[in-house]
Amino acid sequence: MTISDYPQTVVEVLDDTMTFEQEVLEANQAFKRSKPWRGSLEQRKEKFMHLNHDLAAVCGIPAPELVFGPMNGGSSGSSHYIPGAHQIVLKGRLSVVTFLHEFAHSCGKNEVIACRWSINLFRRCFPRQYAKLVHVGHMLVRP
Repeated sequence: MTISDYPQTVVEVLDDTMTFEQEVLEANQAFKRSKPWRGSLEQRKEKFMHLNHDLAAVCGIPAPELVFGPMNGGSSGSSHYIPGAHQIVLKGRLSVVTFLHEFAHSCGKNEVIACRWSINLFRRCFPRQYAKLVHVGHMLVRP
């Protein structure tokens, strides 16, 4: 995968007209109600595992294995999806956008579509958190 596989900017993938299945929105709303940014690291991981399970059920795929690499508070940019193992690996920090992006890959979406799906879904379900982030290339990051 090369950098050219990604959109150049977040703006390229923003779509106010994008629709999502109601069940996808409901799974994300339940996740939001769980307050994914609160609790111990282990409690937060559990919340992500529930979202992973719920989204997989809604999307009609086996739940990808969710693996947590080093959680050192750094960038989540080295997180990835391993297709052959049907495994999402999250690293750095627990990022909702990153998880949604990697989950999109588990559904077979390419980089552009995964960016489009994850960013627009995050923006719709977590508008306050979205407003706090800045665009850096194709990514949303904390300022």
